Amino acid sequence: MRRLIVLPTSRAGWVLLIAFVALVMAGTWPIIGLVNRATLVLGLPLMVVWSYLVIFSCVVVMLIGNRIVERDDHE
Repeated sequence: MRRLIVLPTSRAGWVLLIAFVALVMAGTWPIIGLVNRATLVLGLPLMVVWSYLVIFSCVVVMLIGNRIVERDDHE
């Protein structure tokens, strides 16, 4: 029988999992409530800047994860 949840086996995998979970948590309500202010950053509301930061950070973490998976597949 296949396992429902597959956990990382390497230190890099655990770091990436923790980073991705932290980024998901950064995009949830308690944190959004902290940045939802009428403050402009580079002409954009702080909420928009925070959203861009979370989205681009998720992309970077996923790219790093893909590099690690590709490296493990070649070994």
